[in-house]
Amino acid sequence: MTSPFEVSILSAEEVHSLPGIWPAEALRQLLVKAEIDDAKSIVESDLLEMALMALQDLGNQAAGELVLEIIFGDAMRSGVRQNLVDDLQETSPWDDFATVEQQRGLFIAVVLLHQAFPNRYGTPDALRLKFTVQALSEAGSTALAAATAPWLIRILSFGLSDSDVLHRLYEDDLRSGPFKDAPGLIWHFEADTARGSEGKPEKVRSFDMICSMLWFGPLGKGQTFRSNA
Repeated sequence: MTSPFEVSILSAEEVHSLPGIWPAEALRQLLVKAEIDDAKSIVESDLLEMALMALQDLGNQAAGELVLEIIFGDAMRSGVRQNLVDDLQETSPWDDFATVEQQRGLFIAVVLLHQAFPNRYGTPDALRLKFTVQALSEAGSTALAAATAPWLIRILSFGLSDSDVLHRLYEDDLRSGPFKDAPGLIWHFEADTARGSEGKPEKVRSFDMICSMLWFGPLGKGQTFRSNA
């Protein structure tokens, strides 16, 4: 049995990075792999600048492979990394990559490579949505408190038309089932703490989510719609 919700889009804006994606330890690891002298002793405030210089010295191909290695490690084979470097210079290359769980990583790679090679890599664009969801029944409050990735994707899908990409590619998953790709569609997520009075879950929660423009680009600020999930 489904529960009714009301979704209100508070803002929908283009962003070009994700919070905390290139922390000091990742940049330092990149410098070590690039065989930069005294990489471990570089002060944190200089790490990004040094990393960009190291990538530029390596050249586009080697730099791209190194960035992908830092992000994916053994989860992506060397041959795949080599072949991906050219693809990363295309517009929104993550959207064409078959392994959905690795699409976020490709976005992260382009964020850094664009800074090192701005004439080769386009500005990476993503969508940041801030929205509220109100449960219109007691049963819905429980789902709202859990706010799983499949539930969030399904809730937001009601604001799209049947001809939009999300519905065309995930028609069956949006209806029911485990929806295994859902976590990979959400690149960054924050939510307020669901707390209610007398042990009851809240009926309204606020969410902050970043994802590819491909999935929820048609949603706009001020849009309100009913959902069932």
